[in-house]
Amino acid sequence: MTFDQLECFIAAVEQNTFFDAAESVNMTQSALSKQIMKLERDLDLPLFDRSGRSAVLTEGGQLFYKEAIALFAQYRQSMLRVQQYREQTRQQLRIGTLPILSQYGLTPLFGEFARQHPQIIMTLDEVEETELMHGLDTGGYDLIIARSSMFSPEKYHIFSLAEDRLAAILPCSHPLAKKESLSLRDLAEEHFILMKPYTSIHQLCMKLFEKSDTRPNILRTARMESIIGAISAGEGVSLLPEKSFQIFSHEDLTAIPIQPAPPLSVVAARKKAAPASTGTARFWNYMMIQTGVPKS
Repeated sequence: MTFDQLECFIAAVEQNTFFDAAESVNMTQSALSKQIMKLERDLDLPLFDRSGRSAVLTEGGQLFYKEAIALFAQYRQSMLRVQQYREQTRQQLRIGTLPILSQYGLTPLFGEFARQHPQIIMTLDEVEETELMHGLDTGGYDLIIARSSMFSPEKYHIFSLAEDRLAAILPCSHPLAKKESLSLRDLAEEHFILMKPYTSIHQLCMKLFEKSDTRPNILRTARMESIIGAISAGEGVSLLPEKSFQIFSHEDLTAIPIQPAPPLSVVAARKKAAPASTGTARFWNYMMIQTGVPKS
């Protein structure tokens, strides 16, 4: 006995004709009749009396119909529960991020989301820009957290999580260290130690140099920790996000805002072309609410 046979039998009882019953379960009348006859053989019990012009339930068929209704209802309920469980266990959320969460106060949001949504399996990878964008574009990440300059609004959904600004990082003893703001022309004679060329900050700096018609004297590129150490040793100056610099707490260095320069927004981003999974949609709306953006 199969649940397909039970469905066919119930349909045959509840519909006016076997033809109507077959249509209700999307099969031919012949196929439905064969299923019911198989059920009768399995039960060793005639369910329909076919001696007249139309088949009618036998006494045994009337008894079994009540059992079939209960069995099929239990089957459908079990399948629904399995489906719900499957959907819950499939709520995976893969997030890629630049290593910037702590300086923008975003780390606690991830822990709180995980606490509120234990059914969602969240993985969080800290990687650099090139790997981050590749992961988003190839489906390795459901969403990423990075700087706004990396994204085209035509291709990605984005919203801001935090704001920052570009600053010149100088020794406190530098002649320009008391200025409220600096232009790139003010720094034209300086020796620069910049972020690595693949980073969005390096690329932004080069665009600003070009826009200001300034030819920078770039000593080398390095990671942020090395840059700050080199500036502290008097090797040169740099251009860095102000909040990223502040997390290192160097008392002998200072950050002076660069003007003019675009804001350095930290954003969440996901592809417009890819439908959001349940886990992605829940995290997206959660982050929008936590950062004060109207829920989409």
